[in-house]
Amino acid sequence: MVQQNPTNRLSRRGILTGAGAGGVAAVAAAVTATGPAAAAPGDPVVQGADNNAGADTTILRSTSGDATLDVRNTATVAVDADGFDAGVIGFSSNGNGLIGRSDIGYGVIGIAGGAGGVAVVASAPDEYGKTALSVRGQAQFSRSGTTTVPAGANSVTVSGLHLYASTRAFALAQRNTAAFVKAAVPDPATGQLRLHLNIAAPAGGVPVAWWLLA
Repeated sequence: MVQQNPTNRLSRRGILTGAGAGGVAAVAAAVTATGPAAAAPGDPVVQGADNNAGADTTILRSTSGDATLDVRNTATVAVDADGFDAGVIGFSSNGNGLIGRSDIGYGVIGIAGGAGGVAVVASAPDEYGKTALSVRGQAQFSRSGTTTVPAGANSVTVSGLHLYASTRAFALAQRNTAAFVKAAVPDPATGQLRLHLNIAAPAGGVPVAWWLLA
């Protein structure tokens, strides 16, 4: 039996580092800022200050062909929203509820920081014509990879994985031979994924792609 380690994984620390830079700046600004501006509901918004609207809602309306509110920050984060139920809600009756764009980073990042948290949820009724998730272009999954069952062997083990009792594994041979993947068996106790072929791999081995769910 041969053991191999998964490669080319997306670093979670890299994502958190990119997302956290703006968060650190926001926290630092909050710590050094003065108290809420002395303004009552209905007063103008004071720039460069913490404006307290009390229990009222601030609404901006416009019929402009451009954005109603254009916020820019050339240093870190343009908008830092914090809400008990939701930080940001986007809705459109005839378009896109929320759009995220980036030239060199991530258009949208979702981070689940606590147990039971879910970073991103895509939801739609289980009905014809209603799609929960549409991926247009390439998709990457950190809990996936490729390995090779060497010639003469009938199995290979991928080590160093985070596996749980709920983990399900899929695997498919990437070479058209008489040998195919008979079983993909995750072992949470050892953090290993064992891939078994129906027969010994022929000369040149059999590359296998694998993917973990949950």
